[in-house]
Amino acid sequence: MEPVIEIRKVTKKYQISTSRGYYSNGPKRLTESMSNVLSHPIRTFKGIRGTHESFCALDDISFNVEKGEMVGIIGRNGAGKSTLLKILSEITYPTQGEVILRGRVGSLLEVGTGFHPDLTGRENVYLNGAILGMKKKEIDHKFDNIVKFAEVEKFLDTPIKRFSSGMYLRLAFSVAAHLDPDILIADEVLAVGDQQFQNKCLGKMREVSQDGRTVIFVSHDMHAIKSLCDTGVLLKSGRMIKKGPVDDVMEEYALSVQVQEGNYPVETSNITIDAMQVLQHDIDTNLLDGSYPFNIVLRFRVPQSIERLRMGVFLNNAMGDMMIRSYFSDWETRFEHLDPGTYEARLEIPERLLAAGNYSIILSAKMQGTMDMIAGHRVERSISLSAPADLNTGGVIDPLKAQILLNRRWDILKQE
Repeated sequence: MEPVIEIRKVTKKYQISTSRGYYSNGPKRLTESMSNVLSHPIRTFKGIRGTHESFCALDDISFNVEKGEMVGIIGRNGAGKSTLLKILSEITYPTQGEVILRGRVGSLLEVGTGFHPDLTGRENVYLNGAILGMKKKEIDHKFDNIVKFAEVEKFLDTPIKRFSSGMYLRLAFSVAAHLDPDILIADEVLAVGDQQFQNKCLGKMREVSQDGRTVIFVSHDMHAIKSLCDTGVLLKSGRMIKKGPVDDVMEEYALSVQVQEGNYPVETSNITIDAMQVLQHDIDTNLLDGSYPFNIVLRFRVPQSIERLRMGVFLNNAMGDMMIRSYFSDWETRFEHLDPGTYEARLEIPERLLAAGNYSIILSAKMQGTMDMIAGHRVERSISLSAPADLNTGGVIDPLKAQILLNRRWDILKQE
């Protein structure tokens, strides 16, 4: 059987222009030049001087996708993920190489494209469905399911310019998701709506794959990638680094992403922060497996004795809610006093504690009742945590998604 998608040596280059206006008496900034033209219209304006350079967004990408395969494309910002999806969606075309698509393609790249603010929700369902390639009979048949999925029944005959942003996005996603394509291409659809609706989006994408259709999915949510996808593709600076089983590709990504947010050392008069690391299996990484513990490691120097020290970390979820706060001296008051020297502080976060998701680890360092020792600096790490491998989530959709897991077992006894 032939692959559903064949990507053959695809390269995409863009021409980047840097322009400036100038006069016969020398170059100037364009804003200054235009101002001078308006005030002295007789002066000679030679126009716009431009320099051009080529930027390679994708460089010699080749791989195949089979029917029914769910492929997660991962990589840092600027890796070329969205460019690749736009080529697959035929929004833009490669500079070199070719893409062969076998089947009807549905794209969820710019959710809401094709909606008109002055038309009602009902009218926009038909307009957007037609733009996405659905016939009127097909929209008629799916109309009730589209509206029910979007949860906008009460506002269906209201102009969508009066919709909240969440309602607007839910309806747009619902129309596109019911296109029933052979190939579904989705870019960061988990940014749509609230947590409950995001779960519905995940469920819909899983449903598409179970029907034997193909899904290409881009997300920075590693838990979603791992939950949905069987195959992973890792891009870096426009090149394909690895394609294979999603767990192997995520491991490769974890090894390549050694991000320390902020520039070290962070120096103040009272303390110098040399590093904040997140270690799992002795590897500094931002992608963590919830099946195993991980360590937060702080390396710092104290130039003179510190009294009444309150130093440690906050761990916040993606919404900014504080899930954990832990100071050195919570249980060891002796750590309220530190002599001059170089230190390493290590905190172990146990396995099976946090739900899968994205979190931020933020350093806090102050002297009790006096001052923040790192005021003006933000020492922070972002992490993405997958669910423990042995956790029975009941499937992709878990509407009652707690943030803290209870690593305890129930005892159930049948009563006679």
